[in-house]
Amino acid sequence: MLRLFEIPLFLPKGERIHPSMGSVFHGALMERLPSELAGRLHQESLRPYSQCVFFDRDKGPIWRLGTMSDHVAQALLFGLEEGGAITLHQKGYDVHLGKICCVQACSFDDLADIAFCAETVPHGAMFSFLSPTSFKRDGRYVLFPDVRLILQSLLMRWNALCPHIRLKEDNLVEKLTAQAVIVRYQLHSAVFSLERQRITGFQGNVTLRFGGTDAICRILTLLTIFAPFAGVGIKTALGMGAVQTVLLE
Repeated sequence: MLRLFEIPLFLPKGERIHPSMGSVFHGALMERLPSELAGRLHQESLRPYSQCVFFDRDKGPIWRLGTMSDHVAQALLFGLEEGGAITLHQKGYDVHLGKICCVQACSFDDLADIAFCAETVPHGAMFSFLSPTSFKRDGRYVLFPDVRLILQSLLMRWNALCPHIRLKEDNLVEKLTAQAVIVRYQLHSAVFSLERQRITGFQGNVTLRFGGTDAICRILTLLTIFAPFAGVGIKTALGMGAVQTVLLE
């Protein structure tokens, strides 16, 4: 099962949430997991979860976690339910946690049914990047949104985590990229601080228009609705690449 959780955060007076704190929250979460599981998750190149922290205008500070396996979901929930607060050692204070809410739950098959069995096909989608997003190409970080890298990131995660519904076709990334065009954007550069490293990426909204065959549009739809669980780009387990998506009918 795929699940998307949101947890309200209550910081000490005068403190504010910042997306870069995602790595600190990740560290606090790993401390609550069995050492064997934490070590195993750390070694995986594609981790079956994503997480980030951000400020929502209506809800306030939010910790969002996306899980892509039942085992990981149960382990993370067990770790978070130990107590009503987590200690951020790097910050020197505790953050109290609100009620854990599962805002979305479905199976890989459910997502495939939505994409491939719907009577009509969306003509596009809007991606809202909630935390700094970047990619690595030829040893360098990519500052701007690149449609090919966005789709390649999602396709790689889907095929790795859902082996029974594999999206395999010659030059599929190129075919998808040719039919997903950026038609509108409202973006700004954003820095994600990670220990001694500062990664500059982007945040904001990107609207894509879908074209091509019915099959291509449906695969683009599938990757779009999968994106909030998996995240996009690099270091999604540490707080980068969090995204919310809306299909445009």
